[in-house]
Amino acid sequence: MELIEKYRWPVFFATAIVLLGVLIGASNSDKKTVDTDQKTTKNSSSQQAKSDKQKKEDEAKAKADAAMTGTVTYTAQMGDSYTVLARKAVQAYAHDRGMTLKPAQIIAAETHLTVDADSPYLDYGQKVSFDKSVVSKAVMSAQALTASELAAWEAYVPYVVFDTSLNG
Repeated sequence: MELIEKYRWPVFFATAIVLLGVLIGASNSDKKTVDTDQKTTKNSSSQQAKSDKQKKEDEAKAKADAAMTGTVTYTAQMGDSYTVLARKAVQAYAHDRGMTLKPAQIIAAETHLTVDADSPYLDYGQKVSFDKSVVSKAVMSAQALTASELAAWEAYVPYVVFDTSLNG
């Protein structure tokens, strides 16, 4: 219950800001698209197949390492809040790692990041960076929630827009 009391108002205000942004109709013309199409080729020699397999394993390892290190930076758009950009960072982290998070876990992780940053206000065009290791810790913390803690976070799910494709 202490956890709920601690994060109740930041989540409430962040949700209000998100809903206000949606009502205003803020849009981002700089949509980022991710090309997820990967081409695969068949090789007749077993040696080439082994080389391709090793190359894919190396790429997967490099991708996993990159997902754990460095920072991810977003530029605040009209209607964005720190909480929304934290949500985008959490979702991007989970996507990069091939993880599936429940909506309540996303809310818990984004709130953890927002509260740790003292819920800063953002200006249009402001750059916001998230250390991937900090995002990782927030996600791991959210994954470790008990059933009752997760149920408490579920109360906020209907009020959150999880599509962050137009944010940051």
